[in-house]
Amino acid sequence: RDLGDASGVVEVTMADAGRRNALGAAMLGGLHDALDHAAAVGCRAMVVRAEPGVSTWSAGYDIESLPVDGTDPLTWTNPLEALLHAVEQAPFPVIAAVEGGVWGGACELVLTCDLVVAVRTATFAITPARLGVPYNTAGVAHFLSALPLNVAREMFFTADPVTAPDMADYGVVNRIVGDADELAETSLALATRIAARAPLAIQAIKGEMTALTGARSLTSDDFERLTELRRRAWTSADYQEGVRAFREKRTARFTGE
Repeated sequence: RDLGDASGVVEVTMADAGRRNALGAAMLGGLHDALDHAAAVGCRAMVVRAEPGVSTWSAGYDIESLPVDGTDPLTWTNPLEALLHAVEQAPFPVIAAVEGGVWGGACELVLTCDLVVAVRTATFAITPARLGVPYNTAGVAHFLSALPLNVAREMFFTADPVTAPDMADYGVVNRIVGDADELAETSLALATRIAARAPLAIQAIKGEMTALTGARSLTSDDFERLTELRRRAWTSADYQEGVRAFREKRTARFTGE
């Protein structure tokens, strides 16, 4: 919703609680369209949030979208990567207003946003190791640019949730709030403050920050080696077992094969 032409603020609410706001084609397309609309109406700051009171901000990349036919489950050109690129390239800051759990690819979406406001009880988990999914190299680079290396390793290797206060300590979360009402008030106040500043200067500075914090270029040998490691994972029995266990709502039994 546009919060009045004078404010320059657009608020976007993910509203598919029945599917825990999973980042499927419809959700990703809706968020992408919202970014395009915001740019068209002269948005100066955007807030992305879920409906108040949810237990899950977003369950991450839609598991039903993952292929099980031996093809790469997370290509460099998948719809999630396209959305993240759009957030990075948006000509205005994007604020993630987080309540509830943030899982997998949704963590990457939050970390790609320019600022994060989170309810104290929110949690963040990078979950591909629970499913046997080899996260793509661009995605791993995103996490490494936003998190200390040892923290990223622990989150990837354990898939355990990290609290919002801890994420604030790691430099990810800008503001911690007490509840959904304070989340809405704080995130919109922050967006309104940003919208009152010089938009062209902010656009230029955001572009510079995006360029200066990008991952280093990979050599062709690096790329081939990493692609082969990922191919072994996405064609493995463990990958099939991880996706099957998720759909059957049980703990996966991985064998390393």
